[in-house]
Amino acid sequence: MTTLAHLIAAAQRQKVAAQRRVSDAEAKADRILQRCKDEGRRTVTLEEEERIDALIAEKRAASDLVKEATAEIELLREEQRQEAEIVRLQSQIHPTGVTLPGQDRVIRVGAEARTYQPPQADRDGRGVTGPSFLRDLFMSQVHHDPAASERLARHGREIEIDNPGFALRAINTGAVSGFVPPQYLVEMFAEYARAGRPVANLCRRLPLPEKGMTVDIPRVTTPTTVGVQASENATVSNQDLDDTMLQVPVVTVAGYVDTSRQSIERGVIIEEVLFADLAAAYAASLDAQVINGSGSSGQHLGLLNVSGANAITYTDASPTVPELWPKLADAVGKVMAGRFTGPTAMVSHPSLWAWLLAERDTTGRPMFEPSGVAFNPMGTTDNPTQYGSGPQGNVLVPFVASGSVPTNLGAGTNETRIIVADFRDCILMEDASAAPAQLRFDEPLSNSLGVRLVAYGYSAFASGRQPKAISVVSGTGLIVPAL
Repeated sequence: MTTLAHLIAAAQRQKVAAQRRVSDAEAKADRILQRCKDEGRRTVTLEEEERIDALIAEKRAASDLVKEATAEIELLREEQRQEAEIVRLQSQIHPTGVTLPGQDRVIRVGAEARTYQPPQADRDGRGVTGPSFLRDLFMSQVHHDPAASERLARHGREIEIDNPGFALRAINTGAVSGFVPPQYLVEMFAEYARAGRPVANLCRRLPLPEKGMTVDIPRVTTPTTVGVQASENATVSNQDLDDTMLQVPVVTVAGYVDTSRQSIERGVIIEEVLFADLAAAYAASLDAQVINGSGSSGQHLGLLNVSGANAITYTDASPTVPELWPKLADAVGKVMAGRFTGPTAMVSHPSLWAWLLAERDTTGRPMFEPSGVAFNPMGTTDNPTQYGSGPQGNVLVPFVASGSVPTNLGAGTNETRIIVADFRDCILMEDASAAPAQLRFDEPLSNSLGVRLVAYGYSAFASGRQPKAISVVSGTGLIVPAL
């Protein structure tokens, strides 16, 4: 509700600003006509006519903005009314008067809780209340428990209502919607000590096509041309457009863990812990693929291996931040000059970020400080110690640390890399957001009462769509010294 209110307020401000532009344009045009009248002229000059035409165009454009803002405000208010009605209906619980046989409680109709919710302790703080998604999945697949199957089916209907497209995608892969994990399970992995997927999250995210094991993206290799016409009736510039197909493989990122039946049937939230760790491993593996993938043997083509990317070499036996700085500027400039956009982020290993934070100038002052503190810092440290929750700071562009950036490259296997890129040109297509799309229990270990929890997901990464949008800084200067 608060978000909608903010959007409405923003749209109203845009509407008021556009209305002011309409009034200003009208007033300026009236002043020109009044001056012409005061001077006793019956016609305006050519310059005045051009000015009036420009003001009329300005008025029309501003009027269109007023109409668009008005329509947007109406849509937002309607959505606000619908949300308020949903909240009102959910708060209403009406007794039906129907009593269950053998019980004295009355059935009540109202807002129903989700089938699966995060585990919570009971009143005494001893046990865990509510059904477990993964335990039900195990009981349904292994023991064919009808109650567990019914809860999974209900959860599948909830997924279908919330996100019909995703539920359909899951069914089309040969599974059922009950296999799609509930959202709280998806979010659990963030607390585990894994590198996560900070670089994957920088990329432009698109849904993976429903069919096929490759995604074809056309790339213009011969552009059209235009030029100044030499003279009237002279032939103008002409060049037919030509393209080549960039073929991106659909990659399967998967893993499994073996455990005992006893741990699931008699343990407490063991299955949630197992899935959380698998999901964390999945995220870190995907991030490593986005950065380091070789593009062969079923791998993504990682940013460090894109052919034609801008290469910047920093060779230095005793690297310093001031000497590294021109290389970073060069990496930014090459994206601007080659792609004609601006890079959206700079990525490197957390150890390099720590080195930047530790460097001091000749007077002993840190070179990287919070915004507004230092007089002339080389960079800012607005979020220096928060990993995976956005940029750590700003080094010409936002700096993002990822533990998946290698530190064993170069001749001495001790160099890291710095990636500067317009990540809007790096397209990551996924089955589901930030977690494995499918999971299931298998029984390859039945002779020892063991079960196998398998998690996997499909993705396709188009890193080579615009090679000049990527700069990679390498060399002996990126042997980060011990702090």
